[in-house]
Amino acid sequence: MTNVLDKFWQLLKMQFKMAKSYLPSVIFFSIFFPIGFLLLFRFVASSSASYYIISGTATFYVFINAVSGVAQILAAERNRGRFSLMIASGVPKELYSFTIALSAGISTLVVVPVIILLGELLLGITIPLGALPLLVISAILSLFSSSMLGMFMGLAIRSQRAVNQYSNLVAFVLSFFAPVYFPPTLVPMPFMYLTYLEPTTYVSQALYYSLHGSLLSLPWDVGVLLTGMLFAIASSLVRR
Repeated sequence: MTNVLDKFWQLLKMQFKMAKSYLPSVIFFSIFFPIGFLLLFRFVASSSASYYIISGTATFYVFINAVSGVAQILAAERNRGRFSLMIASGVPKELYSFTIALSAGISTLVVVPVIILLGELLLGITIPLGALPLLVISAILSLFSSSMLGMFMGLAIRSQRAVNQYSNLVAFVLSFFAPVYFPPTLVPMPFMYLTYLEPTTYVSQALYYSLHGSLLSLPWDVGVLLTGMLFAIASSLVRR
């Protein structure tokens, strides 16, 4: 057990050192991306939709960054042969993949409070302090679910070019073909049932109710957790 934890810590430190290479782009998109989105919706949406604008923007950013980021880093590691080298040296495939997903998830986690603070400033709403614990739970589970989806795609798709294409496509489809900026009940039947097959539906609703400090976020959190576990199990079944 101690040996596994030591390997995990060493691999995680290695991933954070590698993350320094794309840190400027992360900082840029972490600030200007949410500002642009929030300002756009501020002028085209009613004030009653402010909470959905914040939760939807956070959902969109989390899935774009975590899904595509984790999948493409994994694909690049495999293409360079580093992934096979790590496994050949005795590092479990799941452990190495998880450290990549965790490092990408943590870098994305920093942006969620930035989006919330910008939403308060630009949209003129106030998030109650009591919402903080629920927001932390929802944000962490959201990153877990999206990172596991990215890990599954990075391991299941063999071509690096295909991973780059499909990870971006899937992230955009899940963000714009799911009710992330409005409640699922607005989707006409029978298509409303299809929205519950998309993980972004659960993420957006969990964040929305968390922003209100409502315990109604917890059932949606369970859905987010289950989707993440499903992707994690699917990833473990993928052969190298």
